[in-house]
Amino acid sequence: MVIVNQGVDAEARDTMPTFDDYLSTDRGKPPSVLWERSTEDLGNDVLPKAAYTSADWRAQEVEHLWKRVWQFACRENDIPVAGDRLTYDSAGQSAILVRTEAGEIKAYRNFCRHRGTRLVDAADNAPEITCSFHGWSWNLDGSLKSVPCRWDFPALSDDEAGLLEVRAESWNGLAFINFDPDAAPLIDFLESLPSHFEQWPGNQLWKAVHVGKVVPCNWKLALEAFLEGYHVVRTHPQLLLYAGDCNGRYDFWGPHARMLASMGVPSPHVGPADEQDVVDAMVRDGFVNTLGEKGGEVQIPQVGPGQTSRSVLADFMKAALTQQTGVDYSEVSDTDVLDTIQYFVFPNVVIFAGYAFPVMYRFRPNGSENSCLWEIMVNVKLPEGMERPPDVPMRMTDPDASWSEVAELQAFGPGLDQDMVNLALFQRGVQQDGYEGPLFSNYQERNLRNFRRHLEGWISQ
Repeated sequence: MVIVNQGVDAEARDTMPTFDDYLSTDRGKPPSVLWERSTEDLGNDVLPKAAYTSADWRAQEVEHLWKRVWQFACRENDIPVAGDRLTYDSAGQSAILVRTEAGEIKAYRNFCRHRGTRLVDAADNAPEITCSFHGWSWNLDGSLKSVPCRWDFPALSDDEAGLLEVRAESWNGLAFINFDPDAAPLIDFLESLPSHFEQWPGNQLWKAVHVGKVVPCNWKLALEAFLEGYHVVRTHPQLLLYAGDCNGRYDFWGPHARMLASMGVPSPHVGPADEQDVVDAMVRDGFVNTLGEKGGEVQIPQVGPGQTSRSVLADFMKAALTQQTGVDYSEVSDTDVLDTIQYFVFPNVVIFAGYAFPVMYRFRPNGSENSCLWEIMVNVKLPEGMERPPDVPMRMTDPDASWSEVAELQAFGPGLDQDMVNLALFQRGVQQDGYEGPLFSNYQERNLRNFRRHLEGWISQ
């Protein structure tokens, strides 16, 4: 029996092993970007609650944020062939994203130039874009194709009647749109993130799962719940035996941020722990090879002489990934296959890098300050030689159903249900008189302070 975490106290920060401590002992070569630090003390002030409750604040967000900011609209593989199209709706605005005959991804405002009818309402494939009301149609490149009884529009010009284009640019297999024609290029908006993801290319992944749910709280309340590890000790206590939380690391670059947390090691909240117990718990809960089948018999690896729970779990995960994909993961670093490497792309997307959690979250307003749409996507690497099919489209789930009932999420669902308990309580709490606004912690919720700082900057412009 090997005992770890002796002398560690979650209430004494200087006793805790850090993410960097674990990173320094990793086998293989951890990505160099994980050593990069970028943070600062953002103070301890209470922030205004109006961001979650005010209709006026929401109106300012619509005007100054959602109409002007780059936002992830779809994966490029959502529309892989000519004629594929889908819609992206954001705070009252709607765009059609389409793959043209030339292979480009174009975006257009989703209304007919004649009477304003919404043109596309679901993902499909068509050789042209046609209005369901009077039959006006446009080519995939947005140019006007035909108008019934064209003689009755003597002043109509083809050049002036094309679909109104929306800025569309791509990065790492993801297509972004911006309703502001004067916005800076996407690559400039992303700051340092493109260089970070060079070791985790996303343009060959396949989106195997995409589910959405309407949640009864402001989109920021939902998003902020996933930008910190402070809630793990209370909301996800089953993770404490094998997940670092209060000893995680937080960085930000402009409005974008990153959270790093070591896995396969006990939380400082646990105190001394047997390394075999750490392995048993993490495999039992499905947090190695996270989206493996429920109920399957798994041979739990044993911690041998000279091994640690972290090294044993990393080897277990590497073997599982190699078996699934046909790619040799044996030389990949432990942190790549175990740890929480979570990036936040302002204003509303969370991307897990590495190979442990192939997940993305997106949060969008849903008609009022009291409702939002939470989407979960799972992007996986396919076995070598297997042809990549189109990404699966989003499936909306019943707001009253649990995530555990969503078969596609498999072992991942129960943890999301724990988060849902809090999301359902947030809005009811913050609206009450006497609550002034969030008192974010100085360190563990620092990325939330940075998010609010940049959000308020956009709104005030």
